[in-house]
Amino acid sequence: MKYWTWAQLSEKIERDLDTEDELFVTPAELIGYANEAIDDIEKKIHTLCEDYFITKTSVPVVPGVEEIDLPTDIYANKIREVIYVTGGQSFPAKSLKNWRKFARYEDNIVNNPGSTNFYQYFVLNSVAGSPKLVLTPTPIETGVLKIWYIRNANEIIDSTSILDIPEAATYVTKYCSVKIMNKELHPLLESAKADLEAILTDTIADLSEMFPNNETELEPDYTFYTESL
Repeated sequence: MKYWTWAQLSEKIERDLDTEDELFVTPAELIGYANEAIDDIEKKIHTLCEDYFITKTSVPVVPGVEEIDLPTDIYANKIREVIYVTGGQSFPAKSLKNWRKFARYEDNIVNNPGSTNFYQYFVLNSVAGSPKLVLTPTPIETGVLKIWYIRNANEIIDSTSILDIPEAATYVTKYCSVKIMNKELHPLLESAKADLEAILTDTIADLSEMFPNNETELEPDYTFYTESL
């Protein structure tokens, strides 16, 4: 599978439109169009396979510190698994998702101080652009928190940026071409839009074939049962 750089993609766009020596859009505008296309495909990927962009990070657990910075590249605060590791042992941390999480948080402070083998967590988003993972009860010893999460698709920044959805290369270049044609009021714009829709359909079909049926099934949500215990 070929991973395209933005230098290669932008060259293809210019070649397809025969605009190498013309300036219908600025380089910054073109990058903006590309990132719009990537966002479109990224959203659709999450409906096909939740773990397409799965990754992990390890952060130290500090005694007395309950709030932990989430990774800067996390997508929509989507956490798949949190595991606390200490002394050669590992303990999955349960996610607190429903309305009981606030009472459970306060209950842990009062009744479960110092517990280390049944951590729970939820996401706190009190400061714009700085989401936190709140670990409860508050840690009293050192360890490592391993966070499996869904990352953002790679953003195009400059010529060396890589499109990390190689299946979408044709869609991204065509999307940019259509945006340029729209700006210059090209007479073949409507035909190009139809081609773009067809390419999108083919791209989604290609992505769908990447994952067996059992990988596209959503995991059962047992939150109600685990959090009511």
